[in-house]
Amino acid sequence: MLLLPITLIHHVTLAASITFLSAMHIQRQIYEDGAFVIDITGPMMIIVQKVTALAYSLHDGLSGLKDEKLTPFQRQFVLRKKPTAIEYFGYVLNFHSLLAGPFFMFADYQDFVEGTNYRKRALETSTAINSLDSNRNKSPTGIKVMDTPKTASKPEDEPNPISVSLYKAGFSAICAVVTVCILPKFPVSYLTDPGYFKSSYMYKIFYIIAVTSLTRHVYYTAWLLGDSICNMSGMGFNGYNKDGSAKWDLVSNVNIVIMETGLSLRETIEAWNSGTMKWLRFMVYERATVQKTLFTYMLSSVWHGFYPGYYITFVSGAFFTIAARYVRRCVRHRVMARGPRAKLVYDFITCISTRLCLAYFTFPFILLRFWGSIAVYRDLYFIPAIMGIFVIVLLPKILPPLRSSATTKSAEQIKGSLVKLDDSGRSVTNGLDSATAQHFKVQ
Repeated sequence: MLLLPITLIHHVTLAASITFLSAMHIQRQIYEDGAFVIDITGPMMIIVQKVTALAYSLHDGLSGLKDEKLTPFQRQFVLRKKPTAIEYFGYVLNFHSLLAGPFFMFADYQDFVEGTNYRKRALETSTAINSLDSNRNKSPTGIKVMDTPKTASKPEDEPNPISVSLYKAGFSAICAVVTVCILPKFPVSYLTDPGYFKSSYMYKIFYIIAVTSLTRHVYYTAWLLGDSICNMSGMGFNGYNKDGSAKWDLVSNVNIVIMETGLSLRETIEAWNSGTMKWLRFMVYERATVQKTLFTYMLSSVWHGFYPGYYITFVSGAFFTIAARYVRRCVRHRVMARGPRAKLVYDFITCISTRLCLAYFTFPFILLRFWGSIAVYRDLYFIPAIMGIFVIVLLPKILPPLRSSATTKSAEQIKGSLVKLDDSGRSVTNGLDSATAQHFKVQ
């Protein structure tokens, strides 16, 4: 980052980091194939996210790109000055998030270190006052290093993080108990045991749901504890709710309620590992000119490693997400026209079907084996996959979706009423937070 031209800094940093991480993944796969272990690849995955995001933020700020060439999301994290060695290693090796995350951008880390994060996030306006800008969000033309001292918040003005930190730590402890006491009763290795294949169809479905649901508690334990540590230190404050309560979701990695009760597959997936979703969006989705989804999945796959089960899960997840989108477009508006009771039944059905689909395409991520996963799919007669193909191919012909012109007009009306852009390009919403507006914009 110090020596390379700014035009190469981002791509070379990404290539070097992913290559180094891939070598570690391959080494682990050779020596500990199929075993669930805690090794250096976990922290290294977080470090790769931080290093690459920092490189791309520097490229956005120092390459001479005009603000209009950057998306509002990219402008939010642009950097106009390379960090010092202390700042760099303090960010990359930050002990709050080193072992299991959550991932956060350098701009948010800089605000946290300088003590300006509270005042900046508490402001009701869409842009921060100049004294809190940290020389990041200025136009590339005529850049001047700011001499205005950055005003840190007073201790008495900062919201108390103890309650939210203890809540997350307590929930993490509950998930740890589930991981230690209940998960071993449902080993994932049983999916390849002859006894599993001899059991009833309903038991097979139940076992897959149990394995995937309980295994998620392993991640909940680590992520919630990481969130708790960050919040207790003061990292993660994200402004206030309408009722005046403080929000501590700036660096949150998972929303368990949505994850376990989401009414759609898209909503559920976005609640899982949201830090990585943010990184992928910043790195690939908003930069790729073609095949955005494909390139996003490619980077996500290589970043995770090279176990075949990962790729089965990613491909299947994309497939079922598309199928769920077709169901929503073809069915939802018809249900809504029938009143609130029909909507309640529809929401219940989509919640259950989402849980089934989630279990169906995520168990290979845990099993890791290719042929073992295919054997389970074959034993289930590929019924969910066949239903997905039916939904994509035949459902639009049986229940045609809304006309594109009507859909586009409706979307524009909703977008116009919810999202506005100020002069700096940041989203200003009527009753919605910026994250929701940005999500709507991407979708």
